[in-house]
Order: sequence, then structure tokens, then C-alpha cells
Amino acid sequence: MQEERKRTKRRERILFICSRSNILPITNEQNIPPRPAPAGSGRLAALDLFRGLTVVGMIFVNNPGDWAHLYWPFDHAEWNGWTPTDLIFPWFLFIVGVAGVFSLEKRMARGADRLDLARHAFRRGMTIVVVGWLMAFYPFVPFLERLSRLRIPGVLPRIGVAYVLGTWLVLAVWRRRVAGVAVGIAILLAAHTGILLGTGFDLTPQGNVQRAVDLAVLKGHLWKNAQGWDPEGIVSTLTAIATMLTGTLTGFFLKGAATLRQKIARLLAWGAVATAAGLLWGRALPINKNLWTASYVFFTSGAALVALALCLFVVDFLGWKKPFAFFFTFGTNPLLVFFLSGLLAKTFGLVTWTDPAGKAVTLHAWLYRGGFSWISDPTLRSHAFALVTIAFWWAVLRVFEKRGWFWKI
Repeated sequence: MQEERKRTKRRERILFICSRSNILPITNEQNIPPRPAPAGSGRLAALDLFRGLTVVGMIFVNNPGDWAHLYWPFDHAEWNGWTPTDLIFPWFLFIVGVAGVFSLEKRMARGADRLDLARHAFRRGMTIVVVGWLMAFYPFVPFLERLSRLRIPGVLPRIGVAYVLGTWLVLAVWRRRVAGVAVGIAILLAAHTGILLGTGFDLTPQGNVQRAVDLAVLKGHLWKNAQGWDPEGIVSTLTAIATMLTGTLTGFFLKGAATLRQKIARLLAWGAVATAAGLLWGRALPINKNLWTASYVFFTSGAALVALALCLFVVDFLGWKKPFAFFFTFGTNPLLVFFLSGLLAKTFGLVTWTDPAGKAVTLHAWLYRGGFSWISDPTLRSHAFALVTIAFWWAVLRVFEKRGWFWKI
């Protein structure tokens, strides 16, 4: 018995990236059948598929060969309005909310109390924030210069903060969680809308209140491509939390006793209503990702409900799992591929040399011109580079998947 325990421990050894801190472990489960991409629970398998689709979309829109040549669906709306690309980030937050319900209930079943869960959420969320800052800080030199202008907001910092505050709210109202979370969403949307419209500012890129707050608090630490505002700024964190909580409400529903047919039908219906409400509200309060307006929350959460319903239909109702194994591979290691793909893309832009004509050439430009110049259409060529990038990361993730390595926080 003791020998068997030793063998089990050897098989399940944990490789910690950050030494003693329990930060970002990768589990190595060799000699144990790798965790299948389609999880055992139909609901979780559908969520893995939805997550995988979202990750693939993220990699595609983040890695064109040439940012000057994009088809319109694969670029963000310049200000008001939306494109399919503008669905990706809120879908990640929605998925965090859904998955959080399963995680909380699992830990409660193991005996964790709400204080333990609140501490765990804080550690996990702040780890995500720190990973985001490390990505922004890379390549770390010159150290003081980069530190002095480190971007504090960002995608991962927003996810981390939204996860912590959203989870704390859920735990605070746990006894009446559905009603409590619904009220929390309403308060967050109302508060954000009131700040946007009731403080004497307008909704233009240069005149909105979020820009004023970000410049007052984080000047010098904002997104370098913007003119004084940040798409993941302080004020819009309120509605980002609301987006996550719409996923939380969905998770409560999926954990309920409704039949599979009822779940699919209701998610489709609620999604259609929320999407339509967002579009209608957008006539008065524009759908705007940069401001993360309340209409944007309704619209993107409604679209997420429809997408999740379709994943449930495909995975659970039809039983089609193997045809979508490609996406499940991305869905089981999302943080790993976000982190590594971001660092690699940045590295491709940092590695430079001078060509015979005396012009500086980046590694990205060299690979793009050398490997894709045979495609005559510049926009098609740009997106072909993104498709190859997706194929590359799928191959990397398949190695991790076969070995049972999953980056966990």
C-alpha cells in the first residue's frame, strides 16, 4: 500500500514555475491517461469547447501578418459599434463566471468555507494580474525605464480583478445567490452608466470620464497605442465585473435540475432577448468596447448565451466531440497559450537586424515576407499568417495535452 502511494506521488509530481510560492503549477500526469479534452461532464465539455473556440479566435485576431491589412470582422470597432472581434474578451469573462460556479461548489463539497474560498479567489486573481504585468514588462530591460512606464491595466489584470471582486460578491450573497448576483449586475450597470452620463463628460475618445480618471490615476502607465485612455481602464472595470457575473448566473442555471433540452432552449431564448436588448439600448447608449458600456454587456453576454447553447447542442445533444477535438485542445490550456503566444509575438517584434539595404528588419517581418509572399492578396496573406500561428500553437498544446500537462493557478 505504501509503495503504491509512492508510485502515485511520483506519477503526479508537480512542477512549480515559481519555486515555493505555489504560483502557476503545471501538473505532470505521465503514466496516467491524459485528461480528455471533452470533459466527463457534458456541461463542462461544452464549456471547454466554447473556451477553445474563444481562444482560437483570440490567437487569430492577435496575430495577423500585417496590422494594416485586416478584413473588418477581425479588427476591433474603432469606437462605437462592434465587430466579431469585440466579442472575444467579454466571452472570456463570461466563461470565467460560468466555470467559477463549478469551482466554488466543488470546493464547498470538499469542506471549504466562504472565507477559505475568498482567500483562494484573491490568491488566484492576483496571480493572474501578476502574470499580466510580467507580459507587459517583458523583455524586462532596460529595467528601470520599462518599470517606470509599465502598463498597469490590461487583459489579464482585468480578468484577475474581475474574478476576485466578482467571486467575493457571489460569496457574500451565497444564501440567495441568484437574486443577489442579479441585483449586483443591475447595480454595477447602473453605477457605470451614471458615471458615464452624469458627471459632465461626453462619450468621445477625448472627452469621456474614463479617460479623465485613467489620466488622473494612471498617467504614464496606460496603453501606449491610445491617446491618454486605456480600453481596460479603471471605471469600465465595473461593467467588466458585471459581464463575469452574467456567466455566474448562467453557471447557476447549468447546475440546476432542468433537462438538457430545457437548458439549450432557455439559453437560446435568454441569449436572443439579451442580444436584442443590447442592440436596442445601443441606440441610446452606444455599444462600445473601449467604454464597456451597459449595452455592450447586454449584447455580448446575450451572444455568449447563444454560443454556449450551441456548444451544448453539439457536444451533449448530438454527441459530436471528436470533430471538435482541435478546439478542445485550446480549451484545456487557455492561460498557457495566451501567455506563450503573447511573449512569442512580442519577441518576433523585438528581434531585429539590418538588411543589406540598411533597413531594420524584425524577425516577424522576415518570417512573414519569406513564408507568405507567394500570396498576392495582402489581406489574405495577413490572415494566412494568423492561421499558421494557430496551427503552430495547436501542435505545442497537443504535446502538453498528451503528456497531461495543464497550467493551473
